[in-house]
Parts: sequence; C-alpha cells; structure tokens
Amino acid sequence: MSKIGIVTQAGASTRLPRLPPLCVLTLLIVNLAVVAKLFGVEYLAYNGSIEATFIAIARVMVKYPFDWGWWPLWSTGMPFENSYLPLLQWIVASFSFLTGLSPARSFHIVAAGFYALGAPALFWMLLALTRKLAASFVSALAYSCFSLCALFVPAIRVDSGGALNLRRLQILVFYGEAPHTLALTLLPVAIVCFSRALTTRAVKWKILAGVMAASVVLSNAFGIVVLGVALLCWLAAFRPQPFWKAAAVIVAIGAVSYCWTAPWLSPSMIREILNSPTAGGDYRYRLSSWIALAGLIGGYLLLWWILRRARASMHLQFLALFGYVFTAIVVIWYAWQVAVIPQPGRYQLEMDLALLPPLVFAAAALVERLPKSPARAVAAFVVAALGYQIVHSVVYARGLIRSTDPSQLVEFRVAKWLDEHRHGQRAFLSGSESIWYNVFTDNPQHHGGHIQFEVNTFVPIVDFTIYSGLNAGERDAEYSIFWLKAFGAHAISVSGPKSTEYFRAFVHPRKFDGVLPLLWRDGDDAIYEVPSRSPSLAHVIPSSAVVARRPIHGLDIAPAAAYVAALDDPRYPVAAMDWTGLSKATIRATVHPGEVVAVQETYDRGWEAWANGKRLPIRQDALGLIVIDPDSSGPCEISLRYTGGNTRIVTRALSLAAMLAAVAYVWIGRRRR
Repeated sequence: MSKIGIVTQAGASTRLPRLPPLCVLTLLIVNLAVVAKLFGVEYLAYNGSIEATFIAIARVMVKYPFDWGWWPLWSTGMPFENSYLPLLQWIVASFSFLTGLSPARSFHIVAAGFYALGAPALFWMLLALTRKLAASFVSALAYSCFSLCALFVPAIRVDSGGALNLRRLQILVFYGEAPHTLALTLLPVAIVCFSRALTTRAVKWKILAGVMAASVVLSNAFGIVVLGVALLCWLAAFRPQPFWKAAAVIVAIGAVSYCWTAPWLSPSMIREILNSPTAGGDYRYRLSSWIALAGLIGGYLLLWWILRRARASMHLQFLALFGYVFTAIVVIWYAWQVAVIPQPGRYQLEMDLALLPPLVFAAAALVERLPKSPARAVAAFVVAALGYQIVHSVVYARGLIRSTDPSQLVEFRVAKWLDEHRHGQRAFLSGSESIWYNVFTDNPQHHGGHIQFEVNTFVPIVDFTIYSGLNAGERDAEYSIFWLKAFGAHAISVSGPKSTEYFRAFVHPRKFDGVLPLLWRDGDDAIYEVPSRSPSLAHVIPSSAVVARRPIHGLDIAPAAAYVAALDDPRYPVAAMDWTGLSKATIRATVHPGEVVAVQETYDRGWEAWANGKRLPIRQDALGLIVIDPDSSGPCEISLRYTGGNTRIVTRALSLAAMLAAVAYVWIGRRRR
C-alpha cells in the first residue's frame, strides 16, 4: 500500500463525507431541548456539585486577568495550573468578560452549549470513519437520549433514579462534571483529526490533530486516558501499513502537543495526576487489580481476534474495541470493586459514548440482511423508541435542572459572614462549604478545590485528622486546633448532623464547643475563632523552631510543637503580610539574628524573596511551608513573589518551540506542494 489507514484499505474517497444539515440540526434541536433550562440558570440547587470550583476559578480569572502564576486560595496555595486543567475555565472567563454576565451564569451557558454539541460531534466521527449515514445518525440520536451505563449497571441505575434517565445529563447537572463533558465533546473531533492525519499527507490534519489533542488534554484528566485508548484501538482496528510509521506520527503529534501545553500541564501537575491512585479513594494496585487487568487485556485480544476472524469491517472493530475497554473498566469496578485504573467509576460517561455505536452498527448490519417488511418494522420500532425516549429525556431534564437563590444556601451565608468579619484571613471550611467558598469570596482557605491536584501533601493528612478525630480520644479538639494554628487558619466552620450543608464531614462536630470562641451560629452550622496573636500568614520565629521532620500522621505533633509555640510567643515581633495580587505579597517584619520568617504558604521552587535589592534564601520546612532567611537584623520589607522559576522558563520555551515547529512544518508542507 502506498498510504496508511482506513481510506485506502476501504477503497473510499479520501474526502470527508459532507454532514447532512438536517441530521445535524435534528441532533442539535434534541440536545438543546434537553439542556434548554440550563441556559437560564445562575446557581443550580445542588450544593454538593463540584461545579462551584470551576466557577470560582473562572471568577478569579476574570477579576485578575493574566495574573495566573500562583493560586493562593486553596490548600495553602499552589501553582495556578494545579487548580485544574484550564480549557473550560478559559472559555467561561472569556465568555463572562465579553458578555458581562456573571461567571456562574456564563459557566452554565458554556456547559449547556458543549453538552448540546456532544451528539453532533459523535455523529461526525461515526460518519467520517464509516460513511454509513443511517447507523451514524441513529447512534448519535440514541446517545442524545439513552444511557447504557444506567441500563446495565444496577448501582448507576439506582443513583440515576431509573434505567431510562439520562446519566450524562445528571452527572453534568447534579455532580458538576462540565470539564469531563467538554472532553467528551472534543474527543470525537480529535479522533477524526488523528484518523485523517494518519491516512492522508495533508499537513493541516496533523496540525489539527495536535490542536485537538491539546484541547482534550487541557479539558480534563480523564480525556488524557480516553484519547490514548482511542488511538490504540484505532491502530489495532485499522492496522495501518507500515505500522511503525503511524505509531511514530501519533507519538510526534503527542510530543509537540505536550510541549505546546507544557505551561499548563507542568511537571508538577503531571506529578499530582500520577498521585491519583490515592485521590478520592485507594486505587493502588493489588493482586486483584493485576488479575483484572490481565483479564481485561485478554478479553481485548480475544475480541480483536474474533472480529478479525469474522472479517468485521474495520470501523466496527474500532468501535467494538473502544466500547469494550471502558465497559470492562466500569463493570469490573461496580461488580467486584476492583480498580483497573484510578477512579474507574468515573468512566461511565466514556462507556455511554463508546458502547452505543458498536451495538447500533452491529444491529444495523443484521437489519440490512432482513427482508424489506421486517426491516421496516424494526425501523419503525427504533423510531418509536427513540421518540419516546427523547420526550422522556426532555421531561426528565426539566425536573432535574432546578435553580436556587444562593442566599438560601448555608455555603453562601458562611462565606459572606467570613468575608465581612474576617476579610483576607485564611479559614478552614467544612465539606461543601469549602467547595463553594471561593465562588463568593477571595479569602484563602486551608483546603478546597480538587484533592488530586494538591501540592502540599500534608494538607490532606491535616484535613483527615480534623474531620475524623480518629484515635485522638479526648485530645480531638487539641490536635485539631494545633494544626489549624500551624497552617494559619484563623477560623473554622463546623456543620452538625442537622445542617443543610451537603457533606457534613465532621465526625465530632461539637468538639469545639466551650473550647473555641463561637463567632456565628445558624441552626446546626457554626463558625469558631482560632485564637492567634496575628491574622498574618507570616511570622517571625527562631530558626530552631523550624519544623525539621515531617510528622508521621496527624497525631504526631511533636515535630511541629516548637513551631506552633513560637507563633504565639510574645517574645518574637509580629510580622504583617499583605497580598498585592495572586502571586505577590509584601512582608514587613523586624528580625534579629537567629530568627527567620515563616510563611504559612506552600513552598515551591518558583518562589523568590527580595529585600533591599537583594535576593534572600528561601527554603521548605517539613510541613511543606515557606521559610525565609532575611540575612539581616532590624526592620525589613520583604517582597515575596512567585515567578515559576526555571520550570516556568523551560515550559514556556517548550511551548514557543512547539508553535514555531508547527509553523515551520506548515511552511515546509506548502513548499513541497
């Protein structure tokens, strides 16, 4: 063969088939009807949704345009890129800036728009790969109104409220998985671009494949896995010749795409993604995991062999293999609680996207062999079933999508009280209050955001200790207050069992009664003050009090005892710290020989400290926080700023190099033409 891929092997035209406008319009109308109410929503009525974290990021992006170096609001601070993969937040912030609508309203408009585009994108992919109009359209229409994961998996069916309810809509609206929705909308487009890049010599498809790969990756971490699996299934099904050349093209496109996105997919971010086996559960590999993985791979190879022996079309092989992988991952998890990959239950959206098309195409192949009368009867049944399910999905969506007045939420009331009475001070927020906090205020909090991207790995240990009180006994409140002081939290919100707060994470919510001053109470929700000598996050302490050994667990307070004692010791002068942006702060302190400035902010190599035109030594203590050696005596003003350091220089250089390489590749391609 002179060319690789599906087009040459199938003997079809190298041109993409034209999209029938009526089919695309029908898919858009159906999906827009499903999410119509979402376009008019500012705040949904589901306070357990993680969508608030994405709204918070977009809000901050709009308020602090391009000041996106450090994110001081969550988990004692982190590089901005660790807040979350940024594509959706970029789009939401841009939409909010251009329209003047609030970030919350903009978020729901953008999320609804990409949800509605998911089915047309799938239709385009199926038509481009198979050139079978009817089966492609039915698959996309079924995807618009059916959820096979709810039909096949009992636990998902129960959570969805019924086998016929649209799971991917529920996951978007109730759980707030908008970035995941965006990734799945972009994925079919990426697959088409890669398919064209591997089957034609046109330079534009290789560039577009790189752009779409970057877009999927910057949408959601699950997109990284799904795109990789899709490309492996494509290679196995279409078997391009020479195989090594197609694989090399994919690797080259992937490498250039990564370099382009490196500033937002930094080594730090990748490291935290790789920590996902312990994020949201324990998904580390055990013997059962290896057995399940071997079974999954064995089933994959068996299915591939059967499809080849049966001489199934290459597009059906691709769809079947792709559908098998994610169905197996989800079913193995829900049936036996064995994780083949981290957070396997989250791949139920991929299961719906990947499993419907092979079933529809296999059924279409059987119907094509029937006589006309039975075939028409089957077609009539399919039309009726889809019509019924579309109506059901629209009705279900109208009941599911419900807005609320945020002032009715305890999450809002806690945030507003702290913003008014403890403005600028760090606090420890309970459960869903933590998720919603920075939608309404710029105050920093002890944790918050997404645990899988936290840079300071001791923060989750502190959270667990404070929430659970495990093995703390009568010293439960003592240990909690100790760590609150150590990490600069000057207030703590606590939700009792009768609270309307969604998660109610405290095992012993009354442990602070009579121990800490009560600042505010509303029903079973309370805010307590954590007494401290100064509301600042910067403190002058003796160098001997710097934490030198990382505590083994949350009850191991001995390594930090001298440090916490020094925070309240009146022998040491009070230091003031004022943020002048997201990535800059000014510290004013009086320091004597043998003393250092401890800053309760997560250390990163990108931090720099300057005083009197001189760069100061800066290091990390055993709690992951910043320690500055002023190297002087007397009053000083320290400029603390996050520059990203060498990592930022390297990642931006890689991004620029990738863009120049793409331009050069296009220019060379034009010269050759």
